[in-house]
Amino acid sequence: MLDGKAFMDKLYEQPDLFKMHMRGRQYSCAKACYDTVRTVLVFLEADEEVMQEFFGERGERGVFLREGLFNEGQVQKAYYECIRKGDTYENKRYEPLQGKGQGGGRCIQS
Repeated sequence: MLDGKAFMDKLYEQPDLFKMHMRGRQYSCAKACYDTVRTVLVFLEADEEVMQEFFGERGERGVFLREGLFNEGQVQKAYYECIRKGDTYENKRYEPLQGKGQGGGRCIQS
């Protein structure tokens, strides 16, 4: 298991990995990097300063004050491309696996 410093180092690697995946047009991988960091920081109840460092800062009425480590335009593009290609789990149905008594589910495209 990672210690605190190694854990944070791994989180700080994700924006660079995100950029690499975006350059390679691997949008689902890029989206996964962003989603992972967002989920982990929310789970850890990261302070506002860390959240702004990763995701940027907005002022009144959503005015963009500062860009974060994840470029918001690129994040939106990754989400858009995943939705356009149907390469996202948010819009998929799940059905139980059949046979051999296995539990769980599998993703079924509509």
